[in-house]
Amino acid sequence: MVATELNLPEPTPPDVSSQAAASDRAQGDGVHTLIVLALADSPQAKERFPDFRLARLVTARLDMDDEEATLFFDLTKTIASEPLSDGPAPFDDHLRDVIGRFDLTSLFCDHGPGRHHHAVRPTGYDYDADEVDAWGMERWRADYRAMATDRQMVAASIIWLYRGGKDNRWLWRVPCTWHAVDALGEMRRSGLPPDWCRLISRSPGW
Repeated sequence: MVATELNLPEPTPPDVSSQAAASDRAQGDGVHTLIVLALADSPQAKERFPDFRLARLVTARLDMDDEEATLFFDLTKTIASEPLSDGPAPFDDHLRDVIGRFDLTSLFCDHGPGRHHHAVRPTGYDYDADEVDAWGMERWRADYRAMATDRQMVAASIIWLYRGGKDNRWLWRVPCTWHAVDALGEMRRSGLPPDWCRLISRSPGW
């Protein structure tokens, strides 16, 4: 019997981009990959994640459990010194310390109801009337604009954590659209990663 040649289709090569995307989704929406690349090769990180803003990096924490959130410590090459699930008190203590040391007291007050960090909220808003205080908000944005970039990044990060996502109430027409890789680079130059990483990773949400 003469063998018949079969015209089989060529095997489909693996979709590398799809595999990478799946890997990113499995690692905190690409956060881990972005942080690793930002530390090793920032141009490659920006090429891989061209639209990854600092706001997205911060708010990614809201969809992580405490174990996943430890990946932020990759920025400091350290391991969390205490459990992230140790209640709201450690975050509250660090939040208040950061607000004080970075002179953000004109942007945040301690007049809210509730315990711990729930009492901390942004100024510039009439919470009793549930409406923007026009003069107060103008002052808030003026103070924010006058700050150095690294302090703006810390303040914006607190706002995103407080709001549970992006914000256009306080962060309206002010600098806040930094690419995550550029922001991480700026904070590293300013020596901010330890404070910023603790702030983000320990956040239990408002």
